[in-house]
Amino acid sequence: MEKSYKYEVAGHLFEVIMPENVNAEEYLGPYQPFAAASDAEPIFTLTVRYSDDLKSTDPGDVRECLNDEAPYFWIFDNEGKFNFGFSYTKAHPDCILIPSDDFRHNVVYVPLSRAKRLTEFSLSNAMMLLYTFCTSPYDTLMVHASVIKHNGGGYMFLGRSGTGKSTHSRLWLNNIDDAELLNDDNPVIRLKEGKAVVYGTPWSGKTHCYKNDSVPLKAIVRLSQAPYNKISRNVLLQAYASLMPACSCMRWDRASTDALHKTVEKVISQVACWHLECLPDADAAYTCHKAVTE
Repeated sequence: MEKSYKYEVAGHLFEVIMPENVNAEEYLGPYQPFAAASDAEPIFTLTVRYSDDLKSTDPGDVRECLNDEAPYFWIFDNEGKFNFGFSYTKAHPDCILIPSDDFRHNVVYVPLSRAKRLTEFSLSNAMMLLYTFCTSPYDTLMVHASVIKHNGGGYMFLGRSGTGKSTHSRLWLNNIDDAELLNDDNPVIRLKEGKAVVYGTPWSGKTHCYKNDSVPLKAIVRLSQAPYNKISRNVLLQAYASLMPACSCMRWDRASTDALHKTVEKVISQVACWHLECLPDADAAYTCHKAVTE
């Protein structure tokens, strides 16, 4: 027997199906603020199944293993059909995701012998991939960023891993009045009635910040480390080059990639984008705050 759980993030409904004898609350805690009681059709369904041997899922031949650090993302080619995997190391996939052709009905296989450790890991990575792909036609972007909510607006900080996105958010929290963390790793931008809105999500990296909340997106700031604090406004081409690499996308899929480009163009046409060269100090927060709120 199985049990269904529905969630809604940025207005998109999706469903998780798990074995009834599994303590779902142990693995779905971050999703509880997004729980939805709806009879509407979800944009995708993900079923969790436990397997004695992942090889029996027959995902196909390894095409690529991506990412410079965990989680590693595996792409398999099974006679022209793509399947996927996620892992903590590059030795082998720790779980296998088998999607339907339209990505509406999907199964993630988790090793039974490592269920305790891998269930939440498998769920999180599979749902992020499916959410990103299935929402791309609806002016929706999942962005690798940290977001501060301040005076009714959202301020998004981008940057390569290790450049200090979370650190800069903490500097706002410690030094700027009415600053609140909305999400620290994977917020979502969605265009609603032509306006860019940023949403909290169940995916916030190592920071437990799972807020079902949203605010108008007021500014996007790309950070880079420097021995000084200086901020400058981006022109459109710079803004595009800043936001685009931070967006999650199945870039081998033409329709998904085209939708991503169009949504990024819409967002940067209405949201101010900045480049902050900075130190990890309070003055960086003051410098940034003064520019982006004026």
